[in-house]
Amino acid sequence: MTYTVYRFVQTAELARFEIVADDVVDRIQERVSQHVALLVATRSLFVASDGIVSREAFSNFVAGLDLDGKFEGLQGVGFARFIPSGGESAIETAISADYGMDVAVWPETTEPYRAPIVLLEPFDERNRQAIGFDMYSDDVRRTAMDLAAITGFPQASGPVELVQEVTSQKQAGFLVYLSLPLGLVSGSQEMTGKNDLDGFVYAPFRAGDLHMAALNRYPRRPTVVETHDVTGGGDTLLFRSGNFDDYADAQHYSVERELNVAGRDWAVVIKSTRKVGGQASFLSVYLLGAVSLFLAAALAVSARSQLRAVDAAKKLQAVSQKTVEEKELMLQEMKHRIKNSLSRVLAISRQTVSNSDSLDEFSKSFSARIQAMANAQDMLTRSKWNRAELGDLLKNELPQVFDDDGIRSSLEGPAVLLDEKSTQALGLTFHELATNAMKYGAMSTDTGRLTIRWKKQGKSKKSRLLIEWIEEFSNTVDAPEHTGFGTRLIDANIRGELGGKIDRAFHANGMTIRIDIPYEIVG
Repeated sequence: MTYTVYRFVQTAELARFEIVADDVVDRIQERVSQHVALLVATRSLFVASDGIVSREAFSNFVAGLDLDGKFEGLQGVGFARFIPSGGESAIETAISADYGMDVAVWPETTEPYRAPIVLLEPFDERNRQAIGFDMYSDDVRRTAMDLAAITGFPQASGPVELVQEVTSQKQAGFLVYLSLPLGLVSGSQEMTGKNDLDGFVYAPFRAGDLHMAALNRYPRRPTVVETHDVTGGGDTLLFRSGNFDDYADAQHYSVERELNVAGRDWAVVIKSTRKVGGQASFLSVYLLGAVSLFLAAALAVSARSQLRAVDAAKKLQAVSQKTVEEKELMLQEMKHRIKNSLSRVLAISRQTVSNSDSLDEFSKSFSARIQAMANAQDMLTRSKWNRAELGDLLKNELPQVFDDDGIRSSLEGPAVLLDEKSTQALGLTFHELATNAMKYGAMSTDTGRLTIRWKKQGKSKKSRLLIEWIEEFSNTVDAPEHTGFGTRLIDANIRGELGGKIDRAFHANGMTIRIDIPYEIVG
C-alpha cells in the first residue's frame, strides 16, 4: 500500500507539473500571437493609405506601439517592397530620401523577383544594418514569404540569423510575414500572380529574448526550456535555457509539448528545476510507511492491503484521466481565446480604417481601442480565476481617456466580479463612452460631471447587472442623426456579445445611458 500511495503522490506531482508546463507553453504562444496582431494593424495602416506610407508616418505609428516596453523579443516592424529584378534603382532612391543612406539593394541574386527592406522601425543602430537587404534572395525567408502570399495569413520563417544580429552574443531568430497584395488597396483581394503583390509587412524576432520575456513573467515557474523547430520533420534548435543540461537526470520531471507558430511547428521540452520526491512532498508517504509496517506486523492483513492497493490504483487512473481531460480543455480554450482576440482585432482595424479621415486619426483611434483590450486582458491575466472587478475595470480605463484626476467623476456600486467575455466587452464599451464624453459630453466642458452607478438585480444563480452612465452638463443634447463606429461597437458588445439591452436618453442638461446585461453570480 505504501508503494502504491508513493506512486500515487508521484503521479499527482507529475500532473501538477504538466499544468505548469502547459502554462509555460501558453505564455510563449500568447506572446507570439500578440506580436502577430501588430502585423495585422500595420497592414491596416497600408490599406488605409492605398499602399503608400511615408517614413515619418510609419515611424510615428511604430513609436505609438511602445515595442521596447511591451513586446520584448520583437526587434521592430518593417515593410519590404516586392519588385521584379532590375527595378532596384527606384528602391535605392526611396531609401536615400527616407533615411539619408546611400545603400544599394543587396546581396546579388539570380531570382526574378526581389523584396528589399525599405521601412524598418524603430530605426536604431541594429535595424540600420538591415535597410536595403533583399529578403527574397534567402531560401528560408523566400519560402515563408511565398506561403504568406499564397495563404493570405501570417507565416513564420524557419530559424535564421537576423541581418541586424551584430552582437557578440548572437541568438537564433525568425521572421513573421503578412503579404500586402495590390488587391487590398484597389478593393479586390484576389491575387492572380506575383505581379499583383505590393510587398510584405514583417517582424523580426530574437528567439532567446522572446522566450525569456515569456518565462520571466510573474509568477515565475520552476522550469527550464528547450525549443526546436520541427516543421516538415526537421529539427533545428531555437532556444535553450542556459542551465538546461543541469536538469537532464531522472530526478527532474520532463514533458514535451508542441505548438504552431504562424504556420511553423515547434517542439518545446520543459524540465522541472525541483527534484522528484522531495522530503516535503513525500513526508506523508514516509509516515504512512511506518504505520503500515506496524499494522502489517501486528495484524497480518496483507489481503486487505491488496484490496486497498487496487482501490488506490483505480483512483490514480481516474485522477490521471481527469488531468488529461482538463489539460486538453485548457489548450482548446486557449486556442479559442487567441482566435477570438485576433478576430476582434481584425474587425476593429477594418472598421477604424473605414471611419477614419486620416492616417493620424486611424493610428490614434486604433491604438486606443487595442490599448483598452490590452488593459482588460491584463486585469484578467493578473486574476487567478480569469475574473475582473467592475469597479477596478472602470478605475483602470477612465484615466486612460480623461486628462484630469477624475474629481469630476464618481463610481457607485457593490463589488461585482466579471468573467472574461464580460470584461472584454465592457472594457471596450467604457472606452468608447469615455471617448464620447471627452469629445462631446460632460468631460468636454469645465463644469460637466460624470456619474456611473451599478447594481445586481435578483438573487438566483443567473441575475441581471444594471449599469447607469449619467453625464451632466449645461447645454441641451439632442439624439444624433447618424451613428458612428463607436456607437455600433457599443451595441455589438452589449446586444450581440453579451445578450443585453442598452437605452440612451438625451435630455436637458445631460444624457443617461442604461445598460442591462445577464449576470451569472460568481462569488
